Amino acid sequence: MLVLSRRVDESILIGEGIEVRILQVRGAGASAVVRVGITAPPDVKVLRSEVVDAVRAENAVAARTSGAVGPDLHGVLLALLGAREGTPATRVESRLRHERPDQPDREPPTSPEPQPFREK
Repeated sequence: MLVLSRRVDESILIGEGIEVRILQVRGAGASAVVRVGITAPPDVKVLRSEVVDAVRAENAVAARTSGAVGPDLHGVLLALLGAREGTPATRVESRLRHERPDQPDREPPTSPEPQPFREK
């Protein structure tokens, strides 16, 4: 890690077109707050690390808890949507059944063939 000292209104250049400028420093020591301005091309993502870490943690929890729609939840969803077990499959019921990994015999839906571009 490169460690640099900068004062207010001083900047650091990273590669081509990325500038990190110190805008303001409030407080001193470990409780100091530094306001930083970043100029970067539109294709460069600039993200706060705590936001990225929170999203990763949520994704990990979602990945661990996701899975097949259980029978109880399946019935509740059908009841909320006005369908009943034993009735002909509705679009939603078909989709729920397709998304359940405990039913591997179902083929994934196919998308229609792409149409060629026609000039007007």
